[in-house]
Amino acid sequence: MGEEPRASPTGEGSQWAIGCKVTIRTTFDEEVTGTVFAYDAATDSLVLQQAGTHGGVNNLRLYAKAAIKELVSAEPPSHPPELFLPNVDRERARLREEKALKQAEADLAKVGVGVTREAQSIFDALSKTLPCAWRGRDIIVMESVVVPPPYNPESCAARGGGAGEGGALERIRRVLTAERSRLGLA
Repeated sequence: MGEEPRASPTGEGSQWAIGCKVTIRTTFDEEVTGTVFAYDAATDSLVLQQAGTHGGVNNLRLYAKAAIKELVSAEPPSHPPELFLPNVDRERARLREEKALKQAEADLAKVGVGVTREAQSIFDALSKTLPCAWRGRDIIVMESVVVPPPYNPESCAARGGGAGEGGALERIRRVLTAERSRLGLA
């Protein structure tokens, strides 16, 4: 990450000085801009403050030094740092964390393990309009139809045999045919 940061909150020349506006690039190649809220040398962690979507609300993002690939830019503070800490609504923070974790788990459940890019593309396309889940390498659609590899209309089958609930099997075959065509897989 280049030059070793200094821990001093007001250290002259330190890119991690409280109040510095910085842009970092993470190891995920995400570019993030914010104001240094805190830097802790003991834990090698950086807290960036960013304006929230609502007036007067700020977001704090915590980064481990190991997650920072590069310091893209740093500007010294334009005014002395405020010496008071903002109020934090702990219950609201807990609820936001809980919501973010649930969303992350839901997003992770949409990623197939051991499947091809083609299979993931088909899943993503189907899940935009129909409830889908992975069961191993099979796609389960509307909890009533199984789409196993090679993920084509002919491989679709109703769970438990039959035509599926309310003609779901035929409907899903039509949607799958259209999505494969749209993806250039037909």
